[in-house]
Amino acid sequence: MNEELPWEVPRIRNRVKPWVLDGFLTSYQREAWSWLHQRGNEGSNLWWACGAGKTLAALLFLISGEEGEKKIIVTRATTKRQWQREAAQYTDLKLQILSGQGAEPIDHEVEAVVISWEILPHWLEALLTWAASEPYELSIVFDEIHKGKSHKRKERYVTITGGYGYRWLNNRVSAAARLARLADRRLGLTATPIRDRRSDLWGQLDLIQPGRHGSSWDWMHYFCDARPGQYGGLDTSGKSNCDELKDTLDGLTHAVSYAEMARSLPPKRRRLLYISAGELVRAASFMQELKSAAKRGPSALFETQLMQTATMKRKLVVEHVWEDIFSGTEKVVVFTGRRQDCTALTKAISKKLASLNVPVFSGHGGDSLSVREDEVKAFAGRDGAAVFVGTTDAFGEAIDGLQCTDSVYFALLPWTPGQVTQAEGRFSRHGSDRPVLITYLIAEGTVDEHVADLLLDKLEDVADITLDEEAEGLADTLAGVDDEEELINSILEVSLG
Repeated sequence: MNEELPWEVPRIRNRVKPWVLDGFLTSYQREAWSWLHQRGNEGSNLWWACGAGKTLAALLFLISGEEGEKKIIVTRATTKRQWQREAAQYTDLKLQILSGQGAEPIDHEVEAVVISWEILPHWLEALLTWAASEPYELSIVFDEIHKGKSHKRKERYVTITGGYGYRWLNNRVSAAARLARLADRRLGLTATPIRDRRSDLWGQLDLIQPGRHGSSWDWMHYFCDARPGQYGGLDTSGKSNCDELKDTLDGLTHAVSYAEMARSLPPKRRRLLYISAGELVRAASFMQELKSAAKRGPSALFETQLMQTATMKRKLVVEHVWEDIFSGTEKVVVFTGRRQDCTALTKAISKKLASLNVPVFSGHGGDSLSVREDEVKAFAGRDGAAVFVGTTDAFGEAIDGLQCTDSVYFALLPWTPGQVTQAEGRFSRHGSDRPVLITYLIAEGTVDEHVADLLLDKLEDVADITLDEEAEGLADTLAGVDDEEELINSILEVSLG
């Protein structure tokens, strides 16, 4: 056990940007950092509401390890860049991103790597070799640890002597389990630990405390009242020894509810979430449209590229909305730029959320003003979870009622500074009673990235943008582009090479 507070240890304190320690951390982030430091190598969970700052807490956990310790972060493919950006923003930790399925040796001098769950099996041997080089200490963070819930890690086989043995499967939970057994410190992060039933917990617990919770078979029988299924296998949908399970979880879990988060966070936060090329759904049908648009001029080509990018991101937008709603976020808004994409997103999100009975409201410029206002009122007045999908032009200005929103996704990026400030103002304004997290989803290698380079990266530095003329003028100045035609041409110049 470590009795000293982590921020009082010079070696640790020196790795954190001074302003982070000087009033930036919330009370629950400080509490969790101290709690994790005290637990040492025990293995822990952070079950925090979406947007509560789990990433920063995990980074503080990582830099609090032994000097020279190696660090692995396992996360979703779409958030690897976000981890890298936040590590550089808050600490001196340099993260190397691992990508692709063709694993290469990792330099032994690399301190920390971030990898997605999807490609973890392909990099396992390289990671094991790297972790086995001096120094030998290893910490691992399993972000979205519910992705490791499966208990199917080994298979039984017949040995050469006719007996039975067990060997590791080639899947992501097997790879995660093998790394967990090698690590000295382990931390799991999630807002949704139980996505279907309590049987999901065993796999997660075994990752942060390998071997301590027995076999999945024994655990399911003890805590899930497991019994033979009607059609074979095990029925693990039951509950048993509930008080004991609660005590076990309480001892290794730090939880932050949405209500606690809301009391501690600023009214508006902004993040840029980069989507790698491998995560995009290719829109082959746009090839002919792009050729046709190129003949009509730069503006037509720009419009078509925007729509192509929106189509490629659509599946991931739907997944992010579903994650938010499932984890307890009540009100989610998706803004896009074109009516066609608004209609497609509404349909896809409605289908995804059908089993949760969550209504999806929507509108665009093709709807009358009264219809649009009615949709906003219905969304705002809904008790419990709801989703609103709209176009930025139709709802990004002079619309009141969206300040009840918890989470916003810009599926198609606004590409003028005025659109950014006006649209963000729908959510952080008079009458807001909750913090809002605004996410710009940026597709790497597309026109998205060039829009972001010109506008959003610069706007990130403006922490206090409001709706007054002075602040909007500041955003325009920072963007450095005043003329619409100039902006389009500058984007196309880069994107077309």
